[in-house]
Amino acid sequence: MGELAVVLDVAGTLLRMYRVANDLIRRRILERIVTAQLIIERPGRALVVPQMDPGDVRRCPEDMHLLRLIELCSEGIEISCYSTPVSQPDVLEAIRRSDATVRDLLVAHDAVRQRCPETYHTTGIIVDSVDMTVPYIVSTGGVPFPGVKSVLDELRAMGADIYIASGDSPRSLIHLVDYGIDPEKLYSVADPIRKKEIVKRLKENHRAVVMVGDGLNDIYALKEADLGVLTVQQNPDPHPRLLEVADIMIGDIRQLPVAVKAYILRTDVCDLRSV
Repeated sequence: MGELAVVLDVAGTLLRMYRVANDLIRRRILERIVTAQLIIERPGRALVVPQMDPGDVRRCPEDMHLLRLIELCSEGIEISCYSTPVSQPDVLEAIRRSDATVRDLLVAHDAVRQRCPETYHTTGIIVDSVDMTVPYIVSTGGVPFPGVKSVLDELRAMGADIYIASGDSPRSLIHLVDYGIDPEKLYSVADPIRKKEIVKRLKENHRAVVMVGDGLNDIYALKEADLGVLTVQQNPDPHPRLLEVADIMIGDIRQLPVAVKAYILRTDVCDLRSV
């Protein structure tokens, strides 16, 4: 049995994010949005992530319907976050009924590229399976918070097994290998329930499991973990439900190693020789 596992969200936890939404109903760009908030506004909403390289998308005709774009994705789509469970057939039907095109996706992506030209990018589709509409296209860019690599190195020096559990696509997360993350410990397209299951499974073979996250999609995992760490570096005003389930809150990711070590010393759940 391992001593310690630390599971980390990415967007807003390891990376400072800039997010926009292309509001397809009101035809406007919304800046600095919280994707999860747009999803939980109504039941039946889900974030759909096409498994396609952004460069391939840009080579498609701008007037191509989004359903046709998805049909071209060799790896299909993934539902990474939802307000209430939504089936893939309902997602595809809502997209089919919409007027959304590649141009709508590129508008959101370009708004992010103007602010984050050389960094992590991802784009998704928010589907409403009740109204059978596509109300938003969302796009995100991000850069690592200061000290992320040192934090991961410190955790490894403490003997921690480091895992990533993120709603993002594999292509969006592959750069984390440069930070020493084992690709086999990198869980992509993880919705809230899957994040919880990852933590629960790790608890079976580790003496202590720490979950680190910043958003509502981390809420079940934070509650399931032995130590749930809420980071507010991205959002200083977190949702009240997050405050209810988290064990501790930190304002800077660089505080994480100290917080983890303090927990271990306080609870004596791990062999102190390894931390």
